Amino acid sequence: MDRVQRLREVIAAAQKHPVYAQKLDGVDVSSLTPETISRLPLTTRQEWLAHIQAHPKPPQGAALMHLTPSPAIGWMPEYLSAEDVEYQAEALASQMRRLGVSGKKALVAFGYHIFAGGWLFHEALQRAGAMVLPHGPGEAERIVQLQQQYGFEILVCNPSFAMKIAQAGGRFELLMAGGEPFTSVPGYREKLEQAMGGIAVDAYGTSELGVVAGESLDKDGLWEIPEMAIIEILDPETLEPTPDGEKGEMVITSLSRTLMPMIRFRTGDLAVVSRKEGRLCLPRGVIGRTDLMVKVKGVKLYPTELAPLLMAFGIDPRGGAQLVVESKEGGTDKLTLRIKAEAVPPQLGPALQQATGIRLDDIQADPALEGPPLVDKRY
Repeated sequence: MDRVQRLREVIAAAQKHPVYAQKLDGVDVSSLTPETISRLPLTTRQEWLAHIQAHPKPPQGAALMHLTPSPAIGWMPEYLSAEDVEYQAEALASQMRRLGVSGKKALVAFGYHIFAGGWLFHEALQRAGAMVLPHGPGEAERIVQLQQQYGFEILVCNPSFAMKIAQAGGRFELLMAGGEPFTSVPGYREKLEQAMGGIAVDAYGTSELGVVAGESLDKDGLWEIPEMAIIEILDPETLEPTPDGEKGEMVITSLSRTLMPMIRFRTGDLAVVSRKEGRLCLPRGVIGRTDLMVKVKGVKLYPTELAPLLMAFGIDPRGGAQLVVESKEGGTDKLTLRIKAEAVPPQLGPALQQATGIRLDDIQADPALEGPPLVDKRY
């Protein structure tokens, strides 16, 4: 695959699309490379929502449609042309081949109806030489029976459902997981691998973009899938690239979309970046969202980045945690974490400090905790 040529094809298609026609007017496609893409303007989900609302019917040339829930418009459609479908299947097959799926039997337990999940993996696995059963979600006991009867070696589903299958007796050589926080949650992979008796690898994608990052069997972080996307990690405020080891927003240019191009698309997802030998890696996976951010003690803190660690300690971050920022006498910041629990786990404070670089002044347990995830009382 010629990555530069594919990028230029995608940008050329985008120049003809109403979302990008003005933004990309005058751009010399022949001079673009993955290294120079940062000179193009960013794209937001709000821009796409506005376009979909103004043009609700499928565009000409659409061969495949998926939907994803949208609080703004009910359902957000994604459209692929026949060429997009072909390219995506072959591009993802390259990633599957790197995972050694050829000649193996794979059971896909992601959804196939409405959502894109099952299809993204299904066609790629087939092209990579695997036999595929499109099982769909649910029925853990039946999946165990099928695995034992037919000898499936590969399971493809979200990690929480994989745990249910393992607890029901399912054993697989390889789990290809995604769709939920997984490797960003300390200890989660190890528990699941022990229960399942095999290797578990993570992947990241969205309906708009496809699967754009995935792990190798070395389990050393989510690597950009070069055939699928160009990933940048930017400071959400300055929109400049973040240094290695720092966290920032994932901005993605999809190489598999020409009918509904995604050019420098701001995902709102938060990740720490590592760049090695010209490749981009997310060593801790996706760790949160950029929707909320507060500066505490001179450090940017995203409340949602605490979620994976809280989950590792058995605390549900959805309504189960609240950060409170106040001013001490003298003007310094005081940071308190309130958790919905009977007691504070002993090692929670050190673990959070190691992950965020910020020492919490206090952690309080409140079994009746309610309220927003962030309360800033300084202003």
